[in-house]
Amino acid sequence: MSDEFPQMIGKYKVLGIVAKGGMGVVYKAMHPSLKRLVVIKKMTARGKSNNAERFKKEAQILLDLQSPYIVHLFDYFTEAGFRYMVEEFVDGSALDNLIKKQTALPCPVAMLIMQDACYALKYAHSKEIVHRDIKPGNILISKRGEIKLADFGIASDANEGDNVTQSGVALGTPAYMPPEQFEDSASVDNRADIYALGIMLYEMITGTKPYPQSFSIETLNTIKKGKYIHPRKIDKTIPPVIARLIHNMIKPKAKNRFRSIDLVLKIVKRYLKHYDTHELRVQVAKSVITPKTYDFPQIEQKDKIKRRVMKIVAASGACIFAVFCAWKAGFFHKTILKKWYSPVQIEMEMPHSLSGQMDLPVKAFFFENDNENIPEISGSERTLFVKGTRFWEKLISFDFSKKVVAERPASKNKIYSMKTLFLKHGKYRVKVVVGPYVWWKSFEVADKDCLISCDFLKNMTRELKIKTYAYDAQSGNDISEKCNFMILYKNNWTNLEEVEAKLIKSGTVWRIKASCEGYKEEVFSLLIDWYQDDLIISAMLEKTTENLAE
Repeated sequence: MSDEFPQMIGKYKVLGIVAKGGMGVVYKAMHPSLKRLVVIKKMTARGKSNNAERFKKEAQILLDLQSPYIVHLFDYFTEAGFRYMVEEFVDGSALDNLIKKQTALPCPVAMLIMQDACYALKYAHSKEIVHRDIKPGNILISKRGEIKLADFGIASDANEGDNVTQSGVALGTPAYMPPEQFEDSASVDNRADIYALGIMLYEMITGTKPYPQSFSIETLNTIKKGKYIHPRKIDKTIPPVIARLIHNMIKPKAKNRFRSIDLVLKIVKRYLKHYDTHELRVQVAKSVITPKTYDFPQIEQKDKIKRRVMKIVAASGACIFAVFCAWKAGFFHKTILKKWYSPVQIEMEMPHSLSGQMDLPVKAFFFENDNENIPEISGSERTLFVKGTRFWEKLISFDFSKKVVAERPASKNKIYSMKTLFLKHGKYRVKVVVGPYVWWKSFEVADKDCLISCDFLKNMTRELKIKTYAYDAQSGNDISEKCNFMILYKNNWTNLEEVEAKLIKSGTVWRIKASCEGYKEEVFSLLIDWYQDDLIISAMLEKTTENLAE
């Protein structure tokens, strides 16, 4: 590179050459009024060439991008047939040089750089601008740890259209381009930038690129297959969350990637919340300032101790809960305390309610049988349920099917059981309470399991007493004396008074008909549970049409 450079370009005093290539020269200069360093990009191609138009378009795009995460444009002008762009001078290094120097960056540092790059793209995408050339060489890092996105030379602007890029032409850096950008750079959207950013993250944490850098059919086919070396195979210390993030960012098909950079930023910020980002930025600045490889210190999570304590507390809580559940389930009684305790279970056979939720509550209470005070055993109260209906019993048997109810059900016996109770060896009494019924039994607990069978309510029914009343539906007058009540008994309608009371039992469905001259008949189909013994019927009878006319 020649050291010769002009003393002045426009109003800017030139201090030296920063870079020089086939397309132009980059100078370091001083802004005359702001008294701050700037860079001047000189486009060496004269006239109205395609490159000159792209150079102008970059200036137009940068003019609209006012973000602390994007390099600032100060000026754009032509002089002596050449085009110039004046941008802020980022005193530091490009990310690609930092990666070459360090080989790979610590994950928290890489994620901090990712965060600022995401902020830059979020702002650009909000202006409908797609960068199309995201790569480490276009990420500038200052000596103060500031991270900025640069070089919008091939960016597209949806607001103004892309008249410079021809359809079917591939623009960009091959190693960072998604498959769709190889085929037609003019049609790519923000997901192309997300893809390139994912490749850049892979390179930052592994020191290598997932795909070849050549611009060839072979490279495109490799990228389309989406097969690359998993970053955790290169470095096992890479957190799975970062590996998953990369995987979702660099999927070959654009429709399968993140739809928005906001989704990427959300994951990055969630990761960084466990770190001191100011300290991370200090480490980034030191790595840029240091001329040789910088030895990053061990970067610990700021809430590491708190998270460890929370894990210990959570683990302890889980252990305590497991012990509690094991105790309640009788695990310790069945194993460690087996020598002194035995399981006690009650199985009770009795009629089950015909009306679903109206079953009588069944309770069991256990007492020590000392023949004096008969003290109740603390925590021994049990509720009995129909065997096989509790959730855990269904779970074991995989039976969640609904039962079919007959049209005219009859009260059927069911087996009721309780949660197993473990008692020390000795003499006891149990009291079983079922609605108005109470049953006592003495028993002894020894080495073997104790099963108490209870069937005193088996096939139980009660004599049903029926009281009948009838009223005029319109006037409300009592017409019971004129009304005749009949019962469907053995498939025949029979006067209620003619059926012996002891033959009418609970635990089934009875059909009773109220009839009165001049009124419409009313039939009652009544489901009577086994424990119900008083039935009161009030019939509201409506007059017939002929009777209403009178």
